[in-house]
Amino acid sequence: MTDIFTAQRKRKGGERTDRIASTWATVLARREHGDSLGALALDLKMKTETVKTYVKLARKALKQG
Repeated sequence: MTDIFTAQRKRKGGERTDRIASTWATVLARREHGDSLGALALDLKMKTETVKTYVKLARKALKQG
């Protein structure tokens, strides 16, 4: 999934693109595995709202790509 998300970014390459793609892949995989948004937020040290947004964006990106 990380490769898919990286390929879809407008600006490819660089640390930021890799970090975003990796985070999206992690969040989506764990969410599909059954982890709660709260558990993901605690583990990744993010706000629950941010994790929720990342899940939405990752799902949308997979549908497009």
